[in-house]
Amino acid sequence: MNMQRFFKLLIFFSFMLFFSCNHEENQISVDEMELCSFNFIDSKSNPNTKPDAAIITWPRWEIGQTIKIKFLDGDVTEQEKVKKIAAEWTKYANLNFEYVTAQEYADIRIGFNVGSYGAWSLLGMKSAYGNINAQSMRLGPLTSVNEASVRRTILHEFGHALGLIHENSSPVSTIKWDLPKVYKYYSDLNGWSKDEVDQYVIKSPESTNYSEYDSLSIMHYYVPASLTTNGVGVNEMSDLSMTDIVSINNWYPFPIRSVIESGERIDFIPWTKAIKSSNELFVLQFDSGMLSVKDLTYNRIIWQEGNPKYSIRSSCYLQSDGNLVIKGHSAGFNAPEQIIWMSDTAQYPGATLRLQDDGDLQLIYNEVVKWSSKNGKM
Repeated sequence: MNMQRFFKLLIFFSFMLFFSCNHEENQISVDEMELCSFNFIDSKSNPNTKPDAAIITWPRWEIGQTIKIKFLDGDVTEQEKVKKIAAEWTKYANLNFEYVTAQEYADIRIGFNVGSYGAWSLLGMKSAYGNINAQSMRLGPLTSVNEASVRRTILHEFGHALGLIHENSSPVSTIKWDLPKVYKYYSDLNGWSKDEVDQYVIKSPESTNYSEYDSLSIMHYYVPASLTTNGVGVNEMSDLSMTDIVSINNWYPFPIRSVIESGERIDFIPWTKAIKSSNELFVLQFDSGMLSVKDLTYNRIIWQEGNPKYSIRSSCYLQSDGNLVIKGHSAGFNAPEQIIWMSDTAQYPGATLRLQDDGDLQLIYNEVVKWSSKNGKM
């Protein structure tokens, strides 16, 4: 091996040791991809049946941690776009993103035009170790006319920053790689050697927690059908898959809540922050005009009110007067809103709802139960 090749490899491996790279700028556009026929809707339909994505075992952020982030360059438009799109992760992960000035300390340091080409990010808390002044994420110039591609890049790299590895290199990936073609593809695309392709595309060297492979993950590379022995490729996604959502919520869970406060809008509570009994055996859910208490042990609904006929723009409130109300529109966005169901407890201002350990949803006023899902109004 000549000295020039040796130093090239030395620099490359030093760089790649801590970086998970996603060279979006060199990949084929969505319109040019040969797509596989995944059942996308059915695969996202039930969050309780989906497995975990591949995520590093260490170092992950502390649950509830505020992660400080700063931009090393880029204009205000680019920066605001990143803030808006990256915030989607915090809907499902109990983490907070705080953006600070370029002069302040930051756990994550983002560049657009500085650093090497493409888009990449350090994995998990690795950005908070070592040289805390060095760039820890590169998003590349966000100049693509394809907003889906921009969205994908931001969500993908922030996924790495939270600890998620490439799903295509998950230890349980089921991709039928045509290895000779894969090695040539990445050699032509990125100049990677066989060992580099094995490490960064085929199987991740990171220590991970995982169960089943998810081809719909935001963390998945684009896989041309021509690189597989069975002719099945994988498209790049621009939204978080249900596996992504469930996994990140499992690793960064929100505190268990059993109480709904007076005046709180229940339909604004996402399932990842759901109201659960303190023993976690029952959950209160609102979906498509229906308010339900579900027994998680037996995966069955034990109480339900509402009407799916009024599912369009439906809402559910514990009003400040103590009345639990479900409202909805029966047809079209211009149809008048109607009350679908109510507890008829408007005479208890300031009352709260509590989901008990036996699955009974109780409306409590001055420490006295005035209504419950099992017994009705008292």
